Amino acid sequence: MPAPSSPYAQIQTWIQAVAQETLPPPKTSSNSTHAMRLRPRTAKLPTRHPLQESTGNQRHQHRHLKRENPQSATGYSEDKRRAMDSDKPSSPKKRGRPPKDKTAQASTPFDLSENPQLQLRPASQAPSSANSPGRTSSPTRSKKTLPDPGYIKPESALSMTDLKTCQPPVFQLDIAGARKSGPVPPAVEALYKTLKSVKHACIPPELKTAYHADTDTPKKSRDPPSDEEYLPSSAKQFPAGRCVRMKESINIIQRDAGWNHRTKAHERNWGKGVSNVLFDYQVFEPTILGLNVETCTITPAMIRPTSATGEPIKIDDNSAVAMGIGQSTQIGRMIDWVLTLRLDFDELELISAAFSTVEDCWRSLNQSLTDFVRECPIIIDFELKKELSLRDPEVQLAVWACAGLRKKQQMHWSTELPMPGIVIDGHTWTCYLFFEQKGRLIMCGPIPIGNTSTLEGTWQIYYQLMLLVEWGTTVYRGWFEKEVLGWARTRIGTSAFESEDVE
Repeated sequence: MPAPSSPYAQIQTWIQAVAQETLPPPKTSSNSTHAMRLRPRTAKLPTRHPLQESTGNQRHQHRHLKRENPQSATGYSEDKRRAMDSDKPSSPKKRGRPPKDKTAQASTPFDLSENPQLQLRPASQAPSSANSPGRTSSPTRSKKTLPDPGYIKPESALSMTDLKTCQPPVFQLDIAGARKSGPVPPAVEALYKTLKSVKHACIPPELKTAYHADTDTPKKSRDPPSDEEYLPSSAKQFPAGRCVRMKESINIIQRDAGWNHRTKAHERNWGKGVSNVLFDYQVFEPTILGLNVETCTITPAMIRPTSATGEPIKIDDNSAVAMGIGQSTQIGRMIDWVLTLRLDFDELELISAAFSTVEDCWRSLNQSLTDFVRECPIIIDFELKKELSLRDPEVQLAVWACAGLRKKQQMHWSTELPMPGIVIDGHTWTCYLFFEQKGRLIMCGPIPIGNTSTLEGTWQIYYQLMLLVEWGTTVYRGWFEKEVLGWARTRIGTSAFESEDVE
């Protein structure tokens, strides 16, 4: 076969020879710098599956290959040629560590007999990690110092046991324990018997027809209250004309309390029920006032509970950190709601004149110097906590009452009357009576006053609060006029007398 003259003709002749397997041995010219090195006759072309498609990387793979043999005509290395001749399609390269060879034999233990220069060091001569050359010693960890349990504690960790060591000490006792520990003031005994005497149902009888009408539905999904759940005629009755409005409020309170219980709602959602109750009594009793005081802290600081040595009790308070006060702050817990007397203009004017004769830190009728509450004589304290809360509502109520006792002592007011406080823990309402006994603050209770999970329990809350409001507008009102307003008149008279002497 004559050798074609043009390079293109040579390539066509070579392709036909490869197809017919009649390729002649290659002829290398000494003057040619790009001599071809062809495959041997026994080499087979790579086979491809009919349905297999070549990817872009496989189709143009030769563009990225570097010439490794400068004397070869194509410049491909033997490794690249073997990869192209392989029948299996090339799989993409996996990243990460290569898999371990499972067929490899496990390494044999090191034999010291073959290495006589290596000797084991005795354990006593082994160098320590801190003194070994080429390695720096690790820094010593600083030991955490535990806080003094009597002074700095997490706020949620404070308990009634901690308050026993405060000044004044707080002891939680039932009425029998309080009687054993010392004399109980007559005013405390009277109010306790009034609250404990409520052992009957409290639904007003005048609402029997209305409740039967509410349950007379096509599906009969609810049962009307039984006759035993209505207030007996021999007991103290609700004031006439108030029961219809109270019935509407109780329906709302029960509905909201059930939703809060199912959804584990925030504490302020539970507070909505408290506000509804206090608002109802404000409507029917214009001489009282319900206030939200959750932002009112105990001031001045000198009436806050202290340790046995007189040092202020400090706590880890997250709310104080949020306000930028600092992580460690004095104990000054706040409560949520109060029920107070509503004073008239003449009484407010008299108190303001008396406050002008004392220092600024004592110009308040209660435990706080906050403007909107400082001129409000508190009848009942309310501390609210949602169910399964970490903080103990009884501790917060006790701290607030402890400050109230110290405030009365500083102002030289009588401490014969109890200070009622109500803990609202989810559905459950519980009352405590705080009073002084032998230099201690007794937290007498608990006295269950109702539960918002049932209709009968919600009406019991309204009934017990009616008794407390009546006590506040009569007994407490008399104490206030005698002690506080009497003190105010004395202060004004003394100040006027001193001013006349100066003139």
